[in-house]
Amino acid sequence: MSTKESLPPIIGVYIMRCIYSITYYWEKIVPQIKFHRITHDFIVFQCLSVVFTLKVIDHLKESPKNVKELAVLTNSSEKNLFRVMRALSSEGFFSFDENSGKFSINSMSTLLTNNQITKENPTGINSDEESLSCLFSMIQYPAFIEAWNSLKDCVQTGVPGFHIKHGMSFFQYIDEKDTYLKKIFDSAMKQKNFMTKIHTQISQNYNFSDYSVICDIGGGVGYLGYEIISRHPKCQIHILEIEETVKNGLELCKGDSKKMLAIENEKMIFKVGDMFQPKTIPRANVYILMQVIHDWNNQDALRILSSITAVMRREKAITHQRPKLLIIDYIIEDNFNQDSYKKISISDIIMMAIVGGEERTRSQWNFLFKETGLSLLSVKKFNRPPFLSLMELTV
Repeated sequence: MSTKESLPPIIGVYIMRCIYSITYYWEKIVPQIKFHRITHDFIVFQCLSVVFTLKVIDHLKESPKNVKELAVLTNSSEKNLFRVMRALSSEGFFSFDENSGKFSINSMSTLLTNNQITKENPTGINSDEESLSCLFSMIQYPAFIEAWNSLKDCVQTGVPGFHIKHGMSFFQYIDEKDTYLKKIFDSAMKQKNFMTKIHTQISQNYNFSDYSVICDIGGGVGYLGYEIISRHPKCQIHILEIEETVKNGLELCKGDSKKMLAIENEKMIFKVGDMFQPKTIPRANVYILMQVIHDWNNQDALRILSSITAVMRREKAITHQRPKLLIIDYIIEDNFNQDSYKKISISDIIMMAIVGGEERTRSQWNFLFKETGLSLLSVKKFNRPPFLSLMELTV
């Protein structure tokens, strides 16, 4: 197996579960270890964030360098930069050659290279799907860090930390105030989904070939849409997004001749629209909401689902066929002790603090479906990370 090749999914899942179980039970036996790990990891994150921001990783990608060279390139204190690099090397993020006194990148730090989005080149989008640079860039972005600093206020007021700090919702902020962060966000979601291979799971486990027209609502830069038409070539996919994301999606596709051909042949169509406005949602046989509803509170989630069901009912009246809605998202079991809570609880906190949404239990999903007149036909749970479920519904 080459170094570029990833482990077979089932082996990767097994290893992850074994490591998690060992860590979990060891920390149960000696609880002080958990507190040590939490504070330790926080400090490691801070150090990694610094070298990422200073572009140390990109400098080392060109060639191994000693700390004196790195200090000059990053305008840093040679002594303090060495201490940070030494700490990160001990954590496995860099390699250090004792003979030459030079640091170099390794398989771990390589994941944070190739970050092509810069304020000087705002149209550049990371094309290296195996990289996690945009995902990490988003996590350590100042607007995100500031939102986390408002977590106490979020807990006490019920208002998302991001809104408390910035005076507007996360999506409003990246759409109106910081398009640079918007580009990072779009590419970060692409990198996350490539890492988990969730789009492959979806396209393999649902027979889209039975439907001629599909609409991926909030479909980002078209990654899932392209995966679907690649496996189900008889389909046509509409990707409904806001204007800025449509621009980003088209920009990404320019570097891929196959995707450009799909666009030219109108197999993949980017469409500017608003999921809250039924008149902007195109006609289709199947509508997809892939990790969209979890971004919104109940009031907005009901508005989105009501908007889509209005279009589905209109389509049903015209064609006398029942369109489908596929919601791909987490389902938390109502029993608090179930394993699903352990897997999803941190994601739920991210939703709470940043976007104001939430990961939902079965009963919470059923409430949304009942209120909007949706009938649940089937549920399929994927057995690989990120352990999402596909809910098939109709009107």
